Amino acid sequence: MAFIPDSFVPPRVHETPRVVLEILSTVHAVQDYECVMSCADAIRGVFGAGNDWPARDMTFAENLADLDRHEREFHDREAFAYAVFDKSKERCYAGCLYIKPVKSKIENDRRKALFDAQAFCWFSPVATDHEFPKVVAEELVQWVQTSWPFTAVAFPGRTIGWLEWNSMAGEDTR
Repeated sequence: MAFIPDSFVPPRVHETPRVVLEILSTVHAVQDYECVMSCADAIRGVFGAGNDWPARDMTFAENLADLDRHEREFHDREAFAYAVFDKSKERCYAGCLYIKPVKSKIENDRRKALFDAQAFCWFSPVATDHEFPKVVAEELVQWVQTSWPFTAVAFPGRTIGWLEWNSMAGEDTR
């Protein structure tokens, strides 16, 4: 089954009063790597307590390979990653948004029945003001929930706490 309907055209660019989103791709390699590595400790955990991305010793080449994968996934309609730019700071690279299918190694994971997508976002505390992460995350949650063809989207760690998200799997994942 396809992640999104054939009739849906995922936006290549999305703009709000505060940010511009563009398909995350290798053209963002330098900005992305600098941003990721400058706030790696703040990003760790965005994808779950056991997720250690980005590794402390991640190389530019490894990050470039990730960006290439994200771009291919976008064009193959498998997952959608966006670079987030802060418009108030002359298009400062401020973070990323990822929209993905719910994947799990847990057999019969109930989250797959409850949600047809999951989304994650991170923002650089260095590149943004203190209100930016909260305001922009709320805008992005609203955008994904209302403008994408999903019945239910989970934002683990944002709209659903990690303990609740993990308990929804039907297996103790602590």
